[in-house]
Amino acid sequence: MENTYFWNEFQLKQPPLVTLQVKDTGFAKNVFVVINRFLQQLSEPDAKDFEQTAAMIGRLMARRKNSFRNMPGFRAVCKLNAALCRLLRLDLARELEQFRGALPDVCDEELGGAMPTRSSFEFILVRLLGFYHLHERIRECCLSAASYFTQLLRNNFFMDFTTLLIAAIAKISKLSSLQASKSAILYNKLRPQVANFPQVQKHKFLAENQQLPARLEAPKRPNNQIQTDETPDIVLKPKKVVTKMEKARLEAKSDVGTIIARKETPAQDAKKIKFNENVLATVADAQKFIERESKARKLNPPPESCFTRKIAKHEWLAAQTLFQRKLSKEPEKALSIFRKFIVNKIK
Repeated sequence: MENTYFWNEFQLKQPPLVTLQVKDTGFAKNVFVVINRFLQQLSEPDAKDFEQTAAMIGRLMARRKNSFRNMPGFRAVCKLNAALCRLLRLDLARELEQFRGALPDVCDEELGGAMPTRSSFEFILVRLLGFYHLHERIRECCLSAASYFTQLLRNNFFMDFTTLLIAAIAKISKLSSLQASKSAILYNKLRPQVANFPQVQKHKFLAENQQLPARLEAPKRPNNQIQTDETPDIVLKPKKVVTKMEKARLEAKSDVGTIIARKETPAQDAKKIKFNENVLATVADAQKFIERESKARKLNPPPESCFTRKIAKHEWLAAQTLFQRKLSKEPEKALSIFRKFIVNKIK
């Protein structure tokens, strides 16, 4: 077992869980409370979601292990699955329950009692260290796999599978951070209690050159994962950086001068002929209007006096046809419809 990473020894030999009589057991109450609170947190919905998501990642890996086996990102998924399986075999909850059961039922500063040895307590702290660093390994694999499969998603490669895999990786990374934070809090509360447990001189769990860290820091979110927008980066294109010189060059190309609105002279206004609705007062007026406009529309180009020169040919023919059809049965309605059509099109 290496001195620096002794917590990474999976086949760590557990010292026998024996108890010794001590005069002061008041500190055991605090130890019992924090361990019990952590065990309750392991049964919350977040912990259940972590187990279900880990199982989903294992199934997704098994489904594509042949077609994706040479991809670097998929190898990161395999490492992630291996870390999740090792976390499952670690079974920290069982170790904590056994140690909690060895604590005295009645804790009092004035009353003595049987307490587990310091070696058993240090074994629990080492298991907490392994739990904490294993979650750190999980988050590293998540980041490596997500960065690779995000590029595949941008190229529409295996869209359904890649989307589901990225979602599972993101969820397992978030839940892993939560569990690592809880384990760090538990370790920081238990670490100062080491000196209170009775020590057997001939049976020490830690070697002389091995030392437990005084404190664990809660995992922090990497800077490249902090997002100011709620929209995920996988659907956004990187913004192009425009320098001041490029911006000045673009403005010079787009400079077309100042647009001046020229006012029309009174002579031009006089040339414009305004349409008067009163010319369509009766059915006879409408028939004369249709005959006059039809003759004017045949000229090329139509004169300025032709009010319907801007009306499309098919619309003009449809208006005449509707007017003639309605004229025999409902002349007033035919005139009203034709007048509205002409007024709307000209004005």
